[in-house]
Amino acid sequence: MDINLGDKENITQKKRKSIVPTFIGIAAVWFGTHVGPGVASGKQVVSYYAAYGKLGIFTPIIAMSLLALAIYFALEYSRVNKIHDFKTFTNKFFHPYEKLFSTFFEICFLVTCLLAPGLCIATSAKLLEQFFGLNMWTGTIILVVVSVALVIYGAELVKAASTGLTLGILVILAIIVTLGIKLSSGTIAYNWAATSFSDFPVAGGIWIAISYAGFQSTGIIGNCISVSDGLDSKKDSMKAAVLGMVLNGLMLAVIALVNYGFQPESINSLLPNFYIVQQLGMPVLESVYVLFVVMASVSTIITFAFSLVVRFGGKQILVRNIKSERSRNLFIVLVMLILDVIVASFGIAQIINVGYKYLGYFSIFVVMFPFIIVGIKRNREMKLLNK
Repeated sequence: MDINLGDKENITQKKRKSIVPTFIGIAAVWFGTHVGPGVASGKQVVSYYAAYGKLGIFTPIIAMSLLALAIYFALEYSRVNKIHDFKTFTNKFFHPYEKLFSTFFEICFLVTCLLAPGLCIATSAKLLEQFFGLNMWTGTIILVVVSVALVIYGAELVKAASTGLTLGILVILAIIVTLGIKLSSGTIAYNWAATSFSDFPVAGGIWIAISYAGFQSTGIIGNCISVSDGLDSKKDSMKAAVLGMVLNGLMLAVIALVNYGFQPESINSLLPNFYIVQQLGMPVLESVYVLFVVMASVSTIITFAFSLVVRFGGKQILVRNIKSERSRNLFIVLVMLILDVIVASFGIAQIINVGYKYLGYFSIFVVMFPFIIVGIKRNREMKLLNK
């Protein structure tokens, strides 16, 4: 039977689709969004999990399970209604209260645009200080200048390399965790035997873990929806949520575990994972680790910069008098970076322990829980419609 060009293209697309199932792609996007400089430095994991002793090795499962539930309902609604644009999705999903939730999401997005790049700058500047002996402000200026230059001339290059940078960090983290657990296995066993769950506030440990899921939900749910086209069934939506939960929960748990073996030094360090790398006595690994974290930081900064350009690059009050689109975009990026530098000046610990903490609390009630509560309702409606 003859096959026309259109048929050939459809067959090719189906073959391509079968190579990597959509649910795996969604879980990978969740994983890649999650693994940034904050996780790579280890400070986020220490503050929210490892600081709570052996309890912190299990609470990541609670946090990621709640986030997975919210993501499942979002994916299933997206699949059934064939909506993959986040703005359109929220308008329909939260109707008739879409204006209220759009405002909440806007607030969360803007705060995240301050905290996440600010943490990238603070983390990378601290790494450059510890590894090269550069002054913190010198490292900060270098990062800002490089970010601006890449936004103007090399944004496509950075965006193209972002997947490779994420994979690089994952490989390095896997090496650090494997070697770190091997080196400190005796200490881990001793700490485990010498402590109990009651040594730490159980309710507090669970609550802080849930707040972690809260601030993660501000970006991850939207990213997952944007790549949900291709889900074929309810099972696929469930697979994506469960796989993402397992991958992310396991990653947090093993990073918490390896830090458990280097207490109290790693817990008190601003860069816990870098401290562990230094204990491994492998200069090459130190160099590669610093390089990848700094490059990933720049990539994250540029991603947020272009998100703001897309959001405010039109006829907004601050930029509508700037005629050149390039100048308008550069102005937005510079304003963002100036504010991010101010945030970075508060330091890694303050950004994570205060900024992310309160963003997490806010996001629990305006992002994550609403997605779960409304999702249950929408799921029942879809069942009644036999979809």
